[in-house]
Amino acid sequence: MKFLVGFFSLEWMRVFDFLAPLAIRLFLAPMFWISGVQHLGLFSSSDFVAWNPLTWLNTEAFQQSVAAMGEVSFLGLGAETWVILLGTIEIVAAILLVLGFAVRWVVLALMFIVVVQGLLLMGEGGFLNTMAQLVMTHGYSDMTNNLVEVKLVYFVLLLALFFMGAGRWFSLDWYVYRSFMNRIGNKSAAKHDPFEIDATDEPGLN
Repeated sequence: MKFLVGFFSLEWMRVFDFLAPLAIRLFLAPMFWISGVQHLGLFSSSDFVAWNPLTWLNTEAFQQSVAAMGEVSFLGLGAETWVILLGTIEIVAAILLVLGFAVRWVVLALMFIVVVQGLLLMGEGGFLNTMAQLVMTHGYSDMTNNLVEVKLVYFVLLLALFFMGAGRWFSLDWYVYRSFMNRIGNKSAAKHDPFEIDATDEPGLN
C-alpha cells in the first residue's frame, strides 16, 4: 500500500520541488526586465556609456513608449505616468524575482500590470469579445501575433508562482523565513515549510 501511495504521489521527488518556482522566476524575470527597459527607454541610446548614468535614458524611445499607450487615462493616470510606473515596477520586479525576495508581493504587482496591459491591448474589442475569439482560435493562433494570449500565459504563470512561493534553497524568502523562525524559537518551522510544494500533504495521510 505504501508503495502505491509513493508511486502515484511521487513523494520521493519532493526534494526537487524547488525547480518549478525557480524555473518560473528565471523565465519571467528577463521578460519583465526587457519590457521595463523598453518602456523607460533605458540603455538604447546611441551614445550609451555604461559608467555614465546621463547616457542611460533614451528620451526618444521613452516618448515612443508613451505614444504607443495612446491617449489612455486609466485610474486617473495619464500615458506618461503609466509608462514610468509600469517600467519601474517591471524592472524592480525582475531583479527581485531573480533574488527570490518578496516574491508573492512582487507577483501581485506583476499580475496587476499584466491585467492592465491585457485590457489596453483588447482596446475597443472588449474583454468578452476578446476571450470569445481566444477560445475559438485556441490551439491555432500564433502567440507571436496575439499579445493578449501572451499576457494570459504570463498571468497563469504568475498565478502559479503566487501560490507556490519563491521555492526553497534558491530564494532569499526561504532564508529570511527560516531565520525569523529560528530567532523566535519556533520549532515547528522544521516540520512545516510553507515554501515546500506538496499537494498530497493532507491531514491524516502522514
